[in-house]
Amino acid sequence: MKRILLLLLPVIALAAGTADQAEHKSKEETLGTLWQASLSDEKNGETEAALAKAAAYAKNGGDAYLASMRAGWLAYGQKKYDDAGRHYLSAARLKGNALSPRLGLLTVAQDKGDVAAAARAGEGVLQLEPTNYRALMAVAWGAYQAKDHHQAEARYQCVMALYPEDTDAISGAAWSAFYKGQKAEAKLLFRRLVSINPDYQYAKQGLEATR
Repeated sequence: MKRILLLLLPVIALAAGTADQAEHKSKEETLGTLWQASLSDEKNGETEAALAKAAAYAKNGGDAYLASMRAGWLAYGQKKYDDAGRHYLSAARLKGNALSPRLGLLTVAQDKGDVAAAARAGEGVLQLEPTNYRALMAVAWGAYQAKDHHQAEARYQCVMALYPEDTDAISGAAWSAFYKGQKAEAKLLFRRLVSINPDYQYAKQGLEATR
């Protein structure tokens, strides 16, 4: 019996050490566990639980920027756009040079169908990434809807310089030029558009209008 106890002592000591380690996790390990648990809950469709763990992550000293981004993403997934926007805005304030929260604000505004808000968010993105396609198109469309055709054409031209084949940008630039009274320029753009896609919406009408 004594021999058996002697043999078991290393095992008992190892178990005690493992238990002690579990009870004394580092702060980083605790935060990592919460973060991964939030990801797991999201994957399982348990969004509220995922949000709760993201909140716990922040409460326990986790990175406030990451927590705000996580909350914004989860709220967006639930189509709680106001909450998502609030969290993304908070993240943008915490990390002024971060692109992700600005793109989050743009995505939220576009999903809401808020053209003006999307244009504002797009401007925020362009401050950090002047060639961002989504942002340029959002700003161009916002200007077009506001009948600021000079601004709209300028933004569409920026897209065309980067993506000469982009039919949406060609169309936007053509109509902006048309409403500015520059029919010759508009006609060239409409001709280009029709030569790429004859069935593009309103392309033929634009070409007719510039004759």
